[in-house]
Amino acid sequence: MPRVYDISRPVFPGIPVWPGDRPYERAWTSRLSDGASCNVGHIAMSVHTGTHMDAPFHFGDAGATIERLPLEACIGPAVVVPLARLAETRAERVLVRTGGAAAPPGVIEALPPLKLYGVDTASVDPEDSTAFATHRALERRGTVILEGLDLSAVPDGAYQLIALPLRLVGMDGSPARAVLVAP
Repeated sequence: MPRVYDISRPVFPGIPVWPGDRPYERAWTSRLSDGASCNVGHIAMSVHTGTHMDAPFHFGDAGATIERLPLEACIGPAVVVPLARLAETRAERVLVRTGGAAAPPGVIEALPPLKLYGVDTASVDPEDSTAFATHRALERRGTVILEGLDLSAVPDGAYQLIALPLRLVGMDGSPARAVLVAP
C-alpha cells in the first residue's frame, strides 16, 4: 500500500490568516444535542485560508476564476524540493519547501513549463510585497498556484499530487485538500 501524505493545513478557529483577511469562524445551524434531527454546521472565512489555490482573477479582473482552473494541472506527478534546489527542477508540478523565503520571479521565469507551483507559506510572494511579482510571473505562465502547504513530514522527492479546489463560481481562490502519494 503506498504512503499517503496529507499536506493540507488543518482549519480551526484562530488559524492565522493574511493581514486584513476574514478570520475563520464556525457555528452550528442545528445540533443533535439541542433536539435537532441532525448536526449542521456553517463556516465563514477567506477563500485564502490555510491550504488554498489562487485563481488568475485574484490579481486581474480579466483572469479566470477558480472554477475554471485546469484540474489536470492539480493531479499528477510532482516533486518536493527545497527553495535552494528550485532552479534545478524540471518537473511540471513543483512543491517548494521555502524556509520562509520566496523564489525570485527570475527563477520562476527560468523554469521549464509549470502546470502547478506550490509553497509551504501563505503566499508565493513575501508578506510585505505590494507588487506580487511572483504571483504575476506564475500567472503569465498559466501556472496553478497552491499555497499554505504543510510539507513538514514529507521527504524531498517525487510523488503523485492530488490537490483540488472547491468549485466556487466567480471566486478568486479556494480552500484545497492536498495529498501526496509516495511511489
